[in-house]
Amino acid sequence: MVCRKTEVHHRVPRHLLAAYDRMENHTEIDGEGIELALRFMHLALEYGVSDSVNREELVVLIESSCVELDREYHRRLHASDWRVWGQQGGRTTLSRYGKGWFVQLARRRWRKISARDLELVRTKLLSQEATPT
Repeated sequence: MVCRKTEVHHRVPRHLLAAYDRMENHTEIDGEGIELALRFMHLALEYGVSDSVNREELVVLIESSCVELDREYHRRLHASDWRVWGQQGGRTTLSRYGKGWFVQLARRRWRKISARDLELVRTKLLSQEATPT
């Protein structure tokens, strides 16, 4: 008997809820607010969801869209998403920890520095943050 690994896939993705929340939490009618609204509307259209949906309805839509898929098929289905998800994580890391840390993470990824060297850099950067200017 072959045991196939499965994963849960949301036909209506959870990041649609995150886009909705970002749009709703931005209270100003400015360029950023308009961009957030357009981003949500674009995603809603892409996944066949009305852009006039409220949060509770969206949560129900997302949860009711769950299907179990073969793990390998699920990962192939999301193949184009990995790059986008990685970029989002990268931008978050950059905004949280700054360019110096981001550069060192890249150097570690390219094996230009060791894990130990990265730890030393982290310690140095943290001590610089703690030092008042």
